[in-house]
Amino acid sequence: MLPKHFCWTRFGTEAGEKIDSILARKEGERLVTGGMFLWGIGNSVGPAIRDLIRLEERPMVLFSPMRSKPKAIDVAPTGLTVWSEALDLDGRDWTIPEGVKVTSRQGSETGRTKRSHYALVCRSSSPLTALDLASLRYEELVNLQSKNKLGASQVTAVVEQLARGATECTTYPVAFMAELVFPYFVKLGGPLDSSTQVPKSRGRSSYHHQPSLLAA
Repeated sequence: MLPKHFCWTRFGTEAGEKIDSILARKEGERLVTGGMFLWGIGNSVGPAIRDLIRLEERPMVLFSPMRSKPKAIDVAPTGLTVWSEALDLDGRDWTIPEGVKVTSRQGSETGRTKRSHYALVCRSSSPLTALDLASLRYEELVNLQSKNKLGASQVTAVVEQLARGATECTTYPVAFMAELVFPYFVKLGGPLDSSTQVPKSRGRSSYHHQPSLLAA
């Protein structure tokens, strides 16, 4: 049974990398860290994540494939960025675990260079394989905070699932899911060209779930 409140993100070709390759890379991260992986997203959902972790004891993120074809800039970006720094929901430095990497295209569709990016901090005890675990009814999902319907451009959103009422709905399969774990969501910085060596993390990072005062 799916939770009533969850983070939902749709995936496809990104930064010139097809989904099979992305999943293989994220599975490598999961194996190295004992279950954790970072999933890069383009929009900030930090305030809604705060609400989600208050409402759900085990906040989840559900992943669905895009229905539309990838944009040309996602298939063949002009350049790639590797993100080397992260801030948690309270603006504190968080060390990206060694062996974990988040990439994105360097520029936007308007040609502006990206100076920041975001990521969900996820954990899964199961291999990251695209399956068909469940089905989401798009018209019965609303934004958790505003209760407004989802916008077409919302690739990632924190949502509430309403009771079934619509007779006809656009459906999305849930390919896989994961638990959101401390620090749940991070803002990324320190952009490096993908050809640049990423500095190794300093100190040790804990891969285990940590209780957070954010949910208090």
